[in-house]
Amino acid sequence: MCCFFTTFAVKFNYHKMDKELITSKLLFRLLAAVPVLLSGCAEFEDYSSSKNDSEYVEMVFTQDNKGTKAEIGEDGSGSFTEGDKVGLYIYGEQTRQVILTMEDGQWTPKLQKSELGSGTVRLSAYYPAREDVSPETNLHTHRVDTDQTGNGYEDSDLLWSHLDIEQEDITGDVIEMPFMHGMHRLSINISSDEGSLPDDLTVTVRNITEGSFDLSTGGIDTPSGTMEDITPRILSEGKYSAILFPGDLGEYAEGWVEISAGGKTSVYKAPATIGESSVLESGKETVLNLRLKSDGDIGTDPDPDPDPDPDTDYSGRTCWVYGVKTASLPDYPKDDESVVPEYSLLLPENFPDGIWYKVSDITCLNWQEGFLWYDCDKDDPDNSGSHPGYNDGNMCWAAGASNLLHWWTRLNEPYIEAYDARYSSNPWPAYPRPSFGFSDTEGSEIFDFFRDISRNRGGSDAVGINWFICGTPGISSPDPDIDDNYGGYFTEIFDNIDVAVSPEDVMNKESFSRIIKGALENKQGIGFVRGGVGATHVMTIWGAEFDDEGYVSAIYYVDNNDHFRFEVNGGSNDFQHHRLIREVITYKDSGYWKVILGTGSYAITSLTVVDLKRDIWQKEFPEVEINESFIQ
Repeated sequence: MCCFFTTFAVKFNYHKMDKELITSKLLFRLLAAVPVLLSGCAEFEDYSSSKNDSEYVEMVFTQDNKGTKAEIGEDGSGSFTEGDKVGLYIYGEQTRQVILTMEDGQWTPKLQKSELGSGTVRLSAYYPAREDVSPETNLHTHRVDTDQTGNGYEDSDLLWSHLDIEQEDITGDVIEMPFMHGMHRLSINISSDEGSLPDDLTVTVRNITEGSFDLSTGGIDTPSGTMEDITPRILSEGKYSAILFPGDLGEYAEGWVEISAGGKTSVYKAPATIGESSVLESGKETVLNLRLKSDGDIGTDPDPDPDPDPDTDYSGRTCWVYGVKTASLPDYPKDDESVVPEYSLLLPENFPDGIWYKVSDITCLNWQEGFLWYDCDKDDPDNSGSHPGYNDGNMCWAAGASNLLHWWTRLNEPYIEAYDARYSSNPWPAYPRPSFGFSDTEGSEIFDFFRDISRNRGGSDAVGINWFICGTPGISSPDPDIDDNYGGYFTEIFDNIDVAVSPEDVMNKESFSRIIKGALENKQGIGFVRGGVGATHVMTIWGAEFDDEGYVSAIYYVDNNDHFRFEVNGGSNDFQHHRLIREVITYKDSGYWKVILGTGSYAITSLTVVDLKRDIWQKEFPEVEINESFIQ
């Protein structure tokens, strides 16, 4: 068999099309372990809970108290184990390193607060720890193992974290340092024109083997080591993975991946760009789909069609998330926008119910009884403390999770009744399951529950949903009983099953539209993260419009920050707290952000999809009948 392969590719799942291209995606699923990747609505975390001047501090290296290291299986998961060592730089007049060892589930030795210095405490942590370091500088030398078939794979990754915190703000004698990945992961998937792969197939990857990181920023100096052959880890037949130094793709223009079989060797040369980037980025993954050919030539597959045929299944349509569209819910009249009335911001008592309207260039539809979309709003959206209620300015993730949990529980109500009859509606007496009801005047018990048990800090809607349903770790609670005693309200059938997931696709015109369509077709709820200048913000999508080519052209979403925007004092329409917003979607071909909310500076940076899990429900309760004839 000849051993030549085609160019790189990642299946991109165009609707009704079979196109291939390459992309990069976020490396290793850290769940909610990295607060800088979590979404909040204020620039800084709140450390305002009670202080304690105890002598010692406990180091915690992930937010969810479940450490994550580079024990990188195919799904990227892993955990710290007994004997693992983390290096900790403590900066001061005499910067020093302390090596902490995992013993009996804790990091030892324990550190005294006085060891950390006074005023601003500056710490950098990294894994795996090394003895031969120079702690007087932020630069940390790291090496890649040339044999990654065994422990060299985990040892080649670098986890890092940096924290500046005032001594007086150290809360509860605990210092949390969330780890991030400093390296790049290359995944290689190999198939064959002849079906089976040859028994003597070998794969090597070229990479520079040594470099320095600035542990205060995660920045990497130009790697200084020599270019060497690396033997990657074999994940399964035809699937390989290697941990590499970030750097310019140009370093591998003459040869990056080498594949040998049947006495022949083929060399894959790196392209100028991957996913519109000319570099391998820290904390991200590149996937190469390679194919062994039998024609004796080194061939390349054609690039994806730059002008794909329009997706006629979605062309010009308005689509709603499953279970939301009823006879009383109007589509936006995009074909005749002149019929949309405009109102003054100064007279919110005049805003209409049941129709789309505009105010201050915002297109809205007020919530009313009978509507089946949800809009849980924060009490204190600006963290000013000027409004009554909860201090919840950073809890957009919980509001978004609550919206989708209202949707999920309503559509699964007959199954939940059967579940309660067989098991219990209240498996955790200390934390009674909140009501699933929602109204404009009474708010949301689900959202109140999150606000009662969680700290006011950033997070993920997917993590909140999975935690609520099956107890998956990730909620940061000031109540230690939460972590010890709470295990989810539907754990009996959803134990360790993720109901909500966040696809790792880099957001662009194709991926954004593809994920939205997939969610609509598979009866899934949709959340999203808005990024841009300042903090990120979690919100919920309830519908979408598509252009003539089948790409998303507008979304219908709810913003948990706008509770008081149209507050009414008197008049006949007192409650204007919940509204659906229509916003156009525009796209950019270049730059970091490619999916733009409106025409401004905010982008959609990621999506969350929530599955009803009807297959699991139906298997568990086959006698339950679902009547959803009201859905249009």
